[in-house]
Amino acid sequence: MCPFNKVFLMNLHRFLACALWCCAAAQSQAMAVITLEVTAQAGVPDLVCRAKPVPIPAATPPSLPDDPLVQPDMEEVEAVRREVAVAEPESPRNPAWQQADFFRRIVDERQGLRMALWGDSHMAAAFFSQELIRLSGLAADQVYSSVIPATMNRAGVRLPVRKTCVSAGWTYDAAYRSKEAAEAPGPAMVSLVAHQPGALLQWDVRNGEGVAVNKKLRLLVHQSAQPITIGLAVDEGEEYILKLNADQGPAVVELHADKPLSTLALRLISGTLRVHGLALEPSPAVRLQFDVFAFPGATARSWQQADMGYLGQWFSNNPYQLVALAYGTNEGNQKNFDATAYEDGLVQAVRNLRTVFPQAQCLLIGPGDRGVLVRRSSLHQSKKKGKAPAKKSKAAARAAPAAPPAKRPPDRVLLQYSAIHQKINDIQTRVGDQWGCSAWSMLYAMGGQASSYIWAARKPPLMAQDLIHFTPAGYKQLADIFSKDFGWSEEVFKAGAGN
Repeated sequence: MCPFNKVFLMNLHRFLACALWCCAAAQSQAMAVITLEVTAQAGVPDLVCRAKPVPIPAATPPSLPDDPLVQPDMEEVEAVRREVAVAEPESPRNPAWQQADFFRRIVDERQGLRMALWGDSHMAAAFFSQELIRLSGLAADQVYSSVIPATMNRAGVRLPVRKTCVSAGWTYDAAYRSKEAAEAPGPAMVSLVAHQPGALLQWDVRNGEGVAVNKKLRLLVHQSAQPITIGLAVDEGEEYILKLNADQGPAVVELHADKPLSTLALRLISGTLRVHGLALEPSPAVRLQFDVFAFPGATARSWQQADMGYLGQWFSNNPYQLVALAYGTNEGNQKNFDATAYEDGLVQAVRNLRTVFPQAQCLLIGPGDRGVLVRRSSLHQSKKKGKAPAKKSKAAARAAPAAPPAKRPPDRVLLQYSAIHQKINDIQTRVGDQWGCSAWSMLYAMGGQASSYIWAARKPPLMAQDLIHFTPAGYKQLADIFSKDFGWSEEVFKAGAGN
C-alpha cells in the first residue's frame, strides 16, 4: 500500500470511528456519580484478608500418570525445523514489526505517555510490562496505573498495587465469555459480581513504600435496575451505608478526603453488585501511565461483543496516546483453526477499539510460539527406532544384505500450534495495516516456528514447562526485543527530549 493511501485510510477510519463513538455515546445512559466525603486516619495497620473456607481434600490424592507428558526430544525438533525450512522458507522479517521511532513519535514532551494494554495471561502475568517500566528509567512516583481492575486476586494476575482482598461470594465475570459482562463491561472487560450479603472487597492503596498518596478514590460499579445497598469503610474507620438507586448503567462512587487514604473496604449489604474496579488519583510527577487490563483465558472476543457506548464512558477523561491488544494464544488453541473466521472477528474487534479510542495510536501484539508436549514413552520409542540394527552373522549377511534403516519421518504434530500462531500473527499484521494499527509478533521475535522448544532448552529456561507460557526471564527477553524494535528507551521518556 502506498504511503498516501495508507494515511488517507487511517484518517478515514478515525473519522468513521468518531462518528460511531458519538452515536454510541448519545445512546448510552449518563454516568451516575455519587460523592462521599470521608475522613482519613493515621497509623493504619497493614491490610489483612479475611480467611476463606479451605476445601476438604480428596480421600486419596490422585496418582501421577505412568506415562506423563514431557517436552520432546531436541533431535526430533531439529528434524522438524529443517523440514519446515525447506518446505516453507521463512519470509523476510516484516518491516511493520520494527519501528524504531514509534515511541519517539507518540510520547509527549511535557506529559509523557498514557497507554492501555488489553490481553490474556501473557500480559496478566505483568513481567512484560514490568520490564518495560524498568527500561523506561523512570522513578516509582513517575509511573502510574489509573485503575485497579476487577481482575485483582485472580490466579495468574499481578497488579501494581500494595495489597487487595477478595472474600468468598465473589465471581469473576469476563466479557469474552459472558453476555452480562459484555453488556456492562468494566475497563478491563472483567467484573467482580456478588449476590451474597457480607461479600467483602478490600484495597490497600498506599504506594510501594507504604505511604498514603491518594486523597480521592473512584469506585467503578454497575447500577442495576434494582437498588443496591453497600457499606464503605476507609482506613478501618466507621462504615458509611450507601443505597445505589440511580438509572441503570455505569456508576461511580467518589470518595474525597482531606488527607491521603490508606485502605478501603466494600461490603455488600443487599442486592446484586457488579464491581469494575477502583480508580486512583494521578501524581503530578507522572511521566508514564501504563494501564494493563489483562485476564487469563481472555480473547479478542471481548472487543467484538462488548457494549462500546458503556465501555467508552470509563475513558471519557482519559485520553490514551496508545491502546494495544495482545491476544491470539487462546484463539489458536484449536487444531481446526478457522483463519477466515478469526480474521472477521479481529476486524470487528479492531473496529470497536478504534471506535472508543479514535485519536489514539493502536498496536496489535501477536502470540508467541507454542510447542507440544509428548508422552515420555514416545521418547524411548523414537530413540529405539533411530538405533542401528544388531550385527548379523557373516552367513546371514551374505544371504540377505541388510537395507539401511529407514529414517523416522519428522513428527509435524510438534508444529501444529506453531503454524496456527504464525497465521494469527500474519492476520494481525494485515488487519492492523488496514485499520492504521501497528503490529508486533512475539513469535517472530522468538525466532519463528518451533522456537518454543529452543527457548525451553535455554539456561535458564525462557519458556515454561507447558510450552505455552514463558518464564519471567522469557517475558523479560520479549520486552527487551520489543523495546529495541519500537524504540522504547529512557531517552524518549525524559522531559524536554524533543520528541
